[in-house]
Amino acid sequence: MNLARILTALFFIASSLQAREWTSSDGRKLQADFVSATATHVMLKIAGKDTPVPLNRLSAADQAFVKEQAAKPAAPKKLEGPFAALVTGDWALSEHKSLPFALYGAKELDASKTYPLILALHGKSQNNENGKQVGGWMKSFATEARYSKNPCIIAAPLCYQPYGGTGGGWSDKPGAEAVSLVKELLKSLPIDKSRVYCVGYSMGGFGTCHLINSESRLFAAGVAVAGCTGPETAGTFKKVPLWLFHAADDTVVEVKWSRDLAEALKRDKECKYTEYPTGGHGIVGKVFEEEEMHAWLFAKGVAEKK
Repeated sequence: MNLARILTALFFIASSLQAREWTSSDGRKLQADFVSATATHVMLKIAGKDTPVPLNRLSAADQAFVKEQAAKPAAPKKLEGPFAALVTGDWALSEHKSLPFALYGAKELDASKTYPLILALHGKSQNNENGKQVGGWMKSFATEARYSKNPCIIAAPLCYQPYGGTGGGWSDKPGAEAVSLVKELLKSLPIDKSRVYCVGYSMGGFGTCHLINSESRLFAAGVAVAGCTGPETAGTFKKVPLWLFHAADDTVVEVKWSRDLAEALKRDKECKYTEYPTGGHGIVGKVFEEEEMHAWLFAKGVAEKK
């Protein structure tokens, strides 16, 4: 059957459908949906069936339309799996085993790509309500300006009562379950396995260092604010870069903690230490507004991929 007869047949099949109207080079018209295009053909969906039509047999207007559609970025591939419903563009609450957590990811995330994962560990708190652990400092990663530069997935577990809020903290069961959560997220979501980061404040700073020491192959870098492990753990951070932050006048966690670890790491160019002269124990908001810190963190793990 020649092209004229094909187009005539397609017209009778598709004329009643609500689709785009196409015009052949000899003036015949038909209704069909655009599917895809190559350099020589356009794929049209007719009555549920994909049908190739040569581009040079369509009108100039249709050829221009096809060129415009082909230039548009492909639609994001839909996320699937047990955590997909939590990627909403807002903080979604759930539980893994007995661990409450909040998860953030833009709803436009594309399953055909991969994204960094941030495990964010809060400080010591009596609050036992899931969602309240997501403080302003965690939200700093999700601001429009920063997220457009570094789209990512953020997991914020809750170190809850009875074991954690005032007990062993992230070095106890909540920390083990947080690591388990990360491993499950890696199986289900489009995460770049070479760019998994751990960040934390106060008890979460100690937790960041503890979890990286426990699972050094899992994490690419860490940021610990106003809390860290001792200098005996320096060997780990020569493999997994760490940026320490502390205030000299901190009366809750002595600055000596960070100074001692920083001294053990001072010859390692991948690790950094920033000490503020003032700010006490409440420097976390200032730290996570540091653009240099965001740039440093998201650059880790990238070189290994090249």
